[in-house]
Amino acid sequence: MSIPDYHHSLTGPFWQGAAQHELRLSWCRPCAQAIWYPQAACPHCGAALHWHVLSGDALLITWSEVAAGLNPHFSEAYISALVSPVEAPTVRLVTRMVQCAAQDLRCDMPVTVRFEKLQQLHGEPYVAPCFTVPQG
Repeated sequence: MSIPDYHHSLTGPFWQGAAQHELRLSWCRPCAQAIWYPQAACPHCGAALHWHVLSGDALLITWSEVAAGLNPHFSEAYISALVSPVEAPTVRLVTRMVQCAAQDLRCDMPVTVRFEKLQQLHGEPYVAPCFTVPQG
């Protein structure tokens, strides 16, 4: 795994948004839906896509606790997860759960984005959209 390419034509805007603490997805206006993974054009109608800023609210689909040392790029244990943004229910984002314990998580529970600086063993740190359980 390498650090995100902020200048990549398809994924750069996602990572630029994360650096600005915005959760962005590529979006087709005519179809009124998110297109994920980013593509050059809508696979349904062929229209050009734009980047849409989401609220950051999502539902937790599934998760797995990754033991320390299992992923050679990260030295500490973490919780890997799939979440579905509320504005794009057919999309599944691969992410991390932060500031929560795996035993407290439940399928379909509401979660919210929290932008975290991640540091791999090698390379520069970068900001990524992680998710957490809302407080209150």
